[in-house]
Amino acid sequence: MPIVVESVSLEDYLTWLKNKINFDFTV
Repeated sequence: MPIVVESVSLEDYLTWLKNKINFDFTV
């Protein structure tokens, strides 16, 4: 799991994580 920079909001991080998981499953 990557290090979350404090400037990145939790919502943005969760969105990124969801997209990453979806990408991993579809590819």
